[in-house]
Amino acid sequence: MSELFFAGGFPWWAVAAVALGAAALLVYQFLGLRERLGSRRSGLLAVLRAAVYALLVFFLLSPGLVQKRVSKLKRPLAVVLDTSQSMAFPATFGNGAKPGKSRIDLVKEKLLEGKDSLMERLARDYDLRVYQLSTGLTPLAPSTLSQLSAAGQGTRLLEALREAGREEAGGGAILLFSDGIANGEEKMLDASSSLPLPVVAVGVGDSQGYTDLRVADLGAPEFAFRGRELKIDFTVQAYGLAGKTVPLYLNRGKNLISSRSINIDRDAFEQRITLSYTPKEIGAHSFAVSLPPQPGEVITQNNQKEFKVEVKRDKIRVLTLSGSPSWNYRFLRMALKQDPFIDLVSFVFLRTPTDVVDVPDSQLSLIPFPIDEIFLEELKNFDVLLLDDFSHRSYFNMLYLEKLRDFVRDGGGLAMFGGVRSFDSGGFADSPLREALPVELDGKGTYQIETRVRGTLTAVGRAHPVTRLVPDPQANEEAWKKMPPLTTFNQILRAKGETLLQADSGLPLLTVGRFGKGRTLALMSDDVWRWSFAAVGNGESPQHHLKLVRHAVRWLGQEPTFEQVRIESIAGARTPGGKSEINVRVMNDDFTPASHAAVRMKLAGPEGEETTLEAAQANEAGSYRADFVPVREGTYRVEAEAQLAGKVLGKDRRNFLVAFPYGEEEDGRPRPELLKQIAEKSHGEFIPIADLNPAALDRIAAKLERLAPSEVIERREIPLWSTLWTFALILALLSSEWWLRRKWGLI
Repeated sequence: MSELFFAGGFPWWAVAAVALGAAALLVYQFLGLRERLGSRRSGLLAVLRAAVYALLVFFLLSPGLVQKRVSKLKRPLAVVLDTSQSMAFPATFGNGAKPGKSRIDLVKEKLLEGKDSLMERLARDYDLRVYQLSTGLTPLAPSTLSQLSAAGQGTRLLEALREAGREEAGGGAILLFSDGIANGEEKMLDASSSLPLPVVAVGVGDSQGYTDLRVADLGAPEFAFRGRELKIDFTVQAYGLAGKTVPLYLNRGKNLISSRSINIDRDAFEQRITLSYTPKEIGAHSFAVSLPPQPGEVITQNNQKEFKVEVKRDKIRVLTLSGSPSWNYRFLRMALKQDPFIDLVSFVFLRTPTDVVDVPDSQLSLIPFPIDEIFLEELKNFDVLLLDDFSHRSYFNMLYLEKLRDFVRDGGGLAMFGGVRSFDSGGFADSPLREALPVELDGKGTYQIETRVRGTLTAVGRAHPVTRLVPDPQANEEAWKKMPPLTTFNQILRAKGETLLQADSGLPLLTVGRFGKGRTLALMSDDVWRWSFAAVGNGESPQHHLKLVRHAVRWLGQEPTFEQVRIESIAGARTPGGKSEINVRVMNDDFTPASHAAVRMKLAGPEGEETTLEAAQANEAGSYRADFVPVREGTYRVEAEAQLAGKVLGKDRRNFLVAFPYGEEEDGRPRPELLKQIAEKSHGEFIPIADLNPAALDRIAAKLERLAPSEVIERREIPLWSTLWTFALILALLSSEWWLRRKWGLI
């Protein structure tokens, strides 16, 4: 096709002026010629000259021709094949019959079978590119289509369609084969969503006859408290099981805790359920919520959910043994009773077994101390034992002190406060507790009265949580300087552990230490009540003394906030096959960052399999890191232990979940409704795979052509004034006019 156009090289008024001038000249020449040649011959010459003048004026408008050529091109087409795990599920389900072929096999059969297969036809009619879709979009060679398998760990469906749209921009389209499951960051299209290219969504998989029973959306706390109710929330979903009643079980380990029946009253059933359990033992507990598999279920591994809960102490159980009802006992008891996280059992000894009274024991208001029950049966149920000005000589034999020593070695806490019945004065230098206490006893230590002892923070005490009365270090030191002096003091040989407070003489006043898995504390005075009493007398708060007692008990009870080893974070992928990292913080006994510690981690997998990891020191002092790659989904448990110079600094443990972020083996139900929404939003079309045939492809091609014609128009502009034919025409006119003038004798 050709079209005439004018470039307009001169202004229109200039062209008009030239045209008028040419017309006037032509009239003048005609009149002059008519006198010599007559009207007929003069008119012929005038016509020839008029044609030349007209052509010259015409070329002043810069005329040209536009030549167009329309070509049909192959439309770009991206064939996107869903290869996620759900595509391995059956595509159809019969009533009582065996499930049909898998969804991915149905796609391959539809595209590849036949003499003139759909794939060959698409390659002939379109500029074809093939992709496989799972957690990402990957180009695929068409020749490898027959070997395609459904192994992807999830379907980032909407994200992949947007990526394919960017790759195939420019009049293309997307032919999508999928079951409609989308479990990426985007799981649905909202009102404002759009897609860059028309999507022809081919639905694979029939939701009719799909049967499945599953436990979904499990919500359980990472930790719980002993003796307090633990609530477990989850959802039971069922498809194709209307009219059935199924049992639900909650197990702890292999023991059944509770069960109930679920009445499924509709085909697409969903019910939110809350179960409760009150743990009575501390430690890691494994639970499982399960539903028995039903006939015809496509997926059975989603009938059970396993999880772990770390059961902790709801309160720190403290047992105090006081040698007398003293002021120190009164203020000590007040400090412990005011803390809601401390469960206190206390005994005050008012008489010894050798004391003689004139009435039978049955008539005494004072009960005898239950020594056998406490030290042979109940000691394991306490976290901290506190001896306040108490001597074993009149009450215990060595067997009970051996039990107490073993209690500390196994992880318990032991505190000894001073007094005339404590330390060397109480005969503990010759007892089994000598090796557990954080001070060295030689039997020669004395109990001093009417003295003045002021406690001064040591370098260790400035950082230790027991003596950290206020968070600011400088304010904390000022608070200790204001503490009144004590009037009693148990002088001992020396400290074995870390000294937090030091007397004026340089001897330890408050010392902490470790023995086996447990912790010990020694306070060499029974006069610390004055720190509270004097504050109240001055109209001030006694909280500093109360905090000291509470911090001491919490540290002895190994409360997590007072731990020297803490698992700070578990970062990274947290997916099977992906690298994750465990970050641990380690402190010395004086709670300064511990460098060059040996940090070992024990990792227990979902089925109890154990792996040992060695942590390496990170850039920051006291920080350690270990990398690991989990191999399966489930709940993992990590326990970190740090040692320095052969001494255990502490332990910490934590549960965490490893799972695929886009895992879809939990729910394989096809979602044709999402595919229909995608087709509608993108101005495409939804087709069940059973209806996909050459006629449907022709209909789709016509629809795409209406949306965006696949034509390319080639346009070329040719100026007329520069062509050979234009020059030849003007030359022919001028030559004819010259020949006639010569013939008629004008030249």
